[in-house]
Parts: sequence; structure tokens; C-alpha cells
Amino acid sequence: MLFNSIEFLVFFPAVTIIYFLIPKVAARKWFLLAASCYFYMSFIPAYIIILAVNTIADYAGSHLVSKYRENEKLRRLFFVLPLVINVGILVYFKYAYFTTGILNFFGAKIGMKAIVLPDIILPVGISFHAFQSMGYLIDVYRGRVKAERNFGAVALFLMFFPQLVAGPIERTENLMGQFAEKHRLSYKNISQGGRMMLWGMVKKILIADNLALFVDAVYKSPQDYGNAAVWIAAVFFAFQIYCDFSGYSEIAIGAAQIMGFKLMKNFDTPYFATSMTAFWRRWHISLSTWFKDYVYIPLGGNRVSRPRWCLNQIITFSISGLWHGASFTFVIWGFLHGLLLIIEKLASGLRAKVSGIIDRVKIGSFNPIRPFTAFLCVCYTFFVSCFLWVLFRAESFGDAFYVIKTMFSGLPKYESFGETAKLFANVPRVGIYAACFGIIMLLLVDFLCRKSDFRTALEKVPFFARLPVYALFVILILVFGAYETKSFIYFQF
Repeated sequence: MLFNSIEFLVFFPAVTIIYFLIPKVAARKWFLLAASCYFYMSFIPAYIIILAVNTIADYAGSHLVSKYRENEKLRRLFFVLPLVINVGILVYFKYAYFTTGILNFFGAKIGMKAIVLPDIILPVGISFHAFQSMGYLIDVYRGRVKAERNFGAVALFLMFFPQLVAGPIERTENLMGQFAEKHRLSYKNISQGGRMMLWGMVKKILIADNLALFVDAVYKSPQDYGNAAVWIAAVFFAFQIYCDFSGYSEIAIGAAQIMGFKLMKNFDTPYFATSMTAFWRRWHISLSTWFKDYVYIPLGGNRVSRPRWCLNQIITFSISGLWHGASFTFVIWGFLHGLLLIIEKLASGLRAKVSGIIDRVKIGSFNPIRPFTAFLCVCYTFFVSCFLWVLFRAESFGDAFYVIKTMFSGLPKYESFGETAKLFANVPRVGIYAACFGIIMLLLVDFLCRKSDFRTALEKVPFFARLPVYALFVILILVFGAYETKSFIYFQF
């Protein structure tokens, strides 16, 4: 059941109404768990067994870890066993083909018989569920949180339907306790949550899905296009993936708020970041902080020697790349991001000196150079992210190499514009124009909401002035929305 489907437009209001009609908190909890199971089973019903196995393993493991806290050997055993189950399920479903491909490649060199796997369908959102599940178990093991005694609360924490399949990846201390609270239906939550959901729908249906029509056509056969088309596709994909994923997050956050739950912010205007380091503080925040807390800091973080710190960055980002997809293109994508952050850190002294020189240039109290340099830094961040998204989106190294080579093959030639014009003729042109208009709206909203978010920023506008904005969004979705490309990109992760 996708957020951008008729089924969800029926499911969510029905679940919300019934949830608030149930008087007791305990009964509400079990109802929400049942609704979440139904939501997940709408994809592939049998895969609910995977979530059940993970949940039972984590619940039992967390209690045994707490019970045997004085016995280090048993404590560690009961921590490792459910962790192995979580990781094992993830590895089998997501990385089995990737691993056997490597084994078969090297096995062929020594005459080993090829390993043949049965068809494996990746469960929706398996990586998100596994990471939230592992985060809970690690927090209990470290003593950061107590093991939850109520099985229903643990199950609901790991299966809460708004953020079940694509995050945000929530922390135990933020979400678990909210299931014990008695939430009340409020105008503020309906207003802010509904506004967030509407903006998320605009991002997904109007912008992301319309851009996908052009992007998919280019990346399906990049060798058929010149540098004009691949540059447009690279820029379009940067906005497509941002609108697709942040759109999902905002629908999830808005839906949860309507029911009284608070989920963490997952995106914070990443394309207005002035460095790649700042970009990763603003992009997929729940995953970035997860890797920071559970991978980067345990490796030593920045409390180690400079060479070891560089290695920690590379390891963390390479694993992050592999989390995104079972392909070396994702690993290289993550590796390059880690390398860029290292370079930016090593150049921080030079940047500080240049910044100090710029700060001295003033006309009265106004610095005429600072806005220009900030703009250049934003352009740098966007350009680098566009370039690296090629590795993320390309079907293979060969395609990625061709696209990158074509991007930097000089100024676009006349023939390249002709190919691009043909491509535009083969996709719904009105949809692309609507998406471009949506990008302008997106940049304007992101710029205005730099210090808040869409729900609270619009709160200051009088209700009668907000209504035309809501009406415009609904009309744009209904008239110009693309409904052919329904699935969210991050569902595959």
C-alpha cells in the first residue's frame, strides 16, 4: 500500500478515526499494531513472517541481555544471537545475489561450479526495519534504554506503519514511550500534519514522478544520448530523489502527527548546504545519525589519530553506500562521499583563513562578498551531489562511466540538443513543465523554511491566505501529477 494510492487515502482516515474512538491506550496500541501488519501485508503478505521473527528475536534478546547483565558472557551471547538473525535476514534477501556473484566470479577462475540461487524478492523496507531493530537491541545492550517489557510496544515500535518501510529510522528513546501516551485529536495536529502530508504529496506526485519519466528514459539507454540530455537527467535525478524520499518522510511525519506521534525530521534543505559535510547533516538525517552513533563512534570517531579518523570516515561511508544497494556502484558512491568529507576537513584551516579575509571586506556593516561566496558554496554542493548521484542511479559501472564521460565531453553539440528535443517529445511535456514549476516552488519553500519547516512556517500565515495555497497544491497534483511511476525509490533499500 503506497502513500500515493487510493487505498491509503481510505486506509489512513479509517485507522485514525478508529484509533481515537478506542478509549484505552492498551487497546489502541494493539489496534495500531494490527493496522501496521495489514499495511505491510498489502505488499507481500508472507513477508510479515520476517518482521515477526526479527521482533521476537529482539524482544527475547533484549530481555535476556537485561536479565544477565552481571554475566558478561551470557549477556554478550544474547546480544549477538538476535543481532545475527537481523543481519542474516538482511544479508540473505538483499545481498545474496551480490555475494554469490562475487563468489562465482572468483570461483570460475579456479574451476569451481557456479552457485545458483532461487528467485529472491526483496522485502519492502527491509533495511529500514533491520536498522531500527538493531538500534533498539544495541541501545539495550549499552544500557542507554531499558528493555521494554510489553511485547506489543516493542512490536509496534518496529512496525509502526507511517515509518515502517522507508523511515525515518527512529530511536527507542524518541518513539517507544509515545505508544504509552493517550493522544487526543487536536486541530493543531490535523492542521500541521495534514499540511506536511500535502507538501509531501506535491513533492512525490507532481515533481518526483514527472521527472522520473525523463530520467528513466535516459538511464535506460544512456548511450543513445549526448551531453545535453545526460546533464538534464543528472540535475532532474537530483531533484527526483530528493522529492521522492523527502516527500515520503514528510507524509510519514505528517500522518504520525495527526495521530499524535512525533517522528524525527529527516531532511533539512540539503541542497542549500554550503559543503558536503553540511549536506550529510541535512540529508537522510535519521540514517546519517544512525551510522554516526552505531558505526562511526564505535570505530573511534574523531577521537583518534588523523590517519585512523580518515579510515573511520571511509569505512562508515562505504558501509552506508552498501546499505543503499547491493552493487559496487553504491559502495563507490559512499566511498567518494567519505573521501570528499576527508578533503573538506583537511582543508578546513585554509577555508577558515579565506573566510576571515572575506569577513574583513565591509561597506559599513554590510559584507558584499559573503552572499556571493555562500551562493558559490551552495552551487559546489549541488554540482558535486549531482555528479555523484550518477553512480547511485546508473544501472552499471559501464553506464555510469559513459554518463560521466559524456557530461565532461565539452560543450553540448547541436546533435545533442536534437536528441534531447526528441526525448522531450516522447515524454509528457506538460508533466515536465509542471515538475519544473514544482522545482521552483520547492526551492522557494526550502529557502523560506531554512530555520523551520513547512508545517510551522505556514502557521504564521492567516488561514484565509493559506487556503489558496492548499487549493493550488491539490489542483497541481490532480491535473499535472504523474501516476505511472508510483513506487518510492527508497522502497528498494
